[in-house]
Amino acid sequence: MPGPVFLTGDRVTLRPIEREDLRFVQRCMNDPRVWRPALDVDPTNDEQVSEFFEDVLSGDDGVRCLACDGETPLGVVTLTESQYGPDETSRARSAELAYWFSPEHHEQGFGSDAAARMVQYAFEDRNLRRLQARVGSFNDASVGLLESLGFEREGTLREAAWFRGEYHDMYWYGLLREEWETER
Repeated sequence: MPGPVFLTGDRVTLRPIEREDLRFVQRCMNDPRVWRPALDVDPTNDEQVSEFFEDVLSGDDGVRCLACDGETPLGVVTLTESQYGPDETSRARSAELAYWFSPEHHEQGFGSDAAARMVQYAFEDRNLRRLQARVGSFNDASVGLLESLGFEREGTLREAAWFRGEYHDMYWYGLLREEWETER
């Protein structure tokens, strides 16, 4: 059963990820429709998903939420402090937005609602100045979601991702708070 509501979107609620949610997380992480686009090619067993919960999902370098429709888990949306050290991140006030959703909940607007609510939280409640995201050039749905939220493509890492037998570009996207405020 999902934890208490942390944020509420138009269609979804965002809740802290609890140990009881790990079966759902593991099932999704082992579904090729999730791990292939996320470029995470290793299977995840019970011990690994427990370590992932302890090391990543329960980490203190960002916010990780389970997106739900009522009590039904849909996916995960996260804000993670950028790759720079804590001092640089706090000065820059930036984070990386990431998300994945269970395939049975794709193309229903849940991801857009969850990501939009996390973006609002990042700018209004965490006082971040900038968000970034990375996506494979092959992931049209994610590219469309980011662009619908106002993210701009800032760069391309050429042939930086291996996906389904071919190299693909990775796109870096960014969104500044002032741009987001203008679009609202």
